Amino acid sequence: MASLGPETPAELAVKNDFQTHIWAVFQDLYEDKWDQGRWNASVARFRAAHDPAVVQRFWTRAKLPAWDALEAQFRKGPPPFLRPGWQSPLLGKRVDLQWIDRGPFEHVKGSTEGWRNAKILIIEFWASWCRPCLAVFRDLSGIARSHPEIKIITFNSEGIFTNAPIDAAAVKRFVARRDDMDYPVFIDTHRVAVNSIFQPGQNLSIPLAFIITPKDGVVRWVGNPEDMAAPLDMALKAA
Repeated sequence: MASLGPETPAELAVKNDFQTHIWAVFQDLYEDKWDQGRWNASVARFRAAHDPAVVQRFWTRAKLPAWDALEAQFRKGPPPFLRPGWQSPLLGKRVDLQWIDRGPFEHVKGSTEGWRNAKILIIEFWASWCRPCLAVFRDLSGIARSHPEIKIITFNSEGIFTNAPIDAAAVKRFVARRDDMDYPVFIDTHRVAVNSIFQPGQNLSIPLAFIITPKDGVVRWVGNPEDMAAPLDMALKAA
């Protein structure tokens, strides 16, 4: 495919119009809130307002689907865990954590020992291809170093959404090159961790962390580790 080159003023106008009058309007009008008449009118206005060739360049650059597929996406809405007010069904519930000791997992570094006696247990899921996952490595290391009462165990699952086999050697090389992963790392080669807590938690995104109090096995928080500071502080005070 030939390079599209830099965005032209006309393309920027198309992008702004799409983001303002299509995306921002209809991303929250899914399922029973869907307004077909409003959608039809908005699309007709948008298509009439811009040169089709410019719209096509924007469409290609943004990798958007055809209009009918885009409509279907908006009508369906985001997955439940991305909707306002959603909470994991595991939040506040007691979970069985025996799988941590049973495994089997491919060891990369660190140990699972001591999790039962920790004040707080953090279980985190990540993959090497996940750029947001890389951004939290240093934060997790900081917690591990400054809070000996917190046990962190992380599980790599390269095929977490595809069930593809994991190249354990490649993951180990990846971790060996990092200087910001100072905590236990295991590869979930048999999807034990995924099936035991990630899938039941239904927050199907990564990076994902679970804050748990080992003394009672209760899940205190589930979410992106970047948002973990306040709930972790609350969990520590309550533990």
